[in-house]
Amino acid sequence: MIKNSHRYIRTLVNGQKLMKDTGNKYRVVGQREYKGKPDKNIPAGATVTLQIIEDHSEPIIDKATGRVKDNNVFETFDATIIGVTYPLPFNKGDYVALEDFKEEISYYINFNLILRFGGIKLLKAVNMQNNGGGNNVAGQTK
Repeated sequence: MIKNSHRYIRTLVNGQKLMKDTGNKYRVVGQREYKGKPDKNIPAGATVTLQIIEDHSEPIIDKATGRVKDNNVFETFDATIIGVTYPLPFNKGDYVALEDFKEEISYYINFNLILRFGGIKLLKAVNMQNNGGGNNVAGQTK
């Protein structure tokens, strides 16, 4: 048996489903610089903390109680936008959409999602009720 086999396991993330379930609309909570991983060919960029503002995923039933579990509305997560210049031109409270999910360098490990994207765009407030729209302001898809 291989000892510490966890270091050889990588669980993939279905980023497209995440973006679909959340309507790909998020509120900016904060941002910080991402140094990149040159040894793994991952360029520098910015990591943004985002708040989920809608959740259209299928309800999950708690097996023990039979009740519907709470959804992800108002939960936060981090997403790294690679190949962009830090700081991004967003303020706390701005609404954004993520672009160009990088499945090959995103993964799930130890109950954490490591999510990487190639772009992020600002959403116009008037379009929040009509599924987005908006203009690219950073990290255009390559």
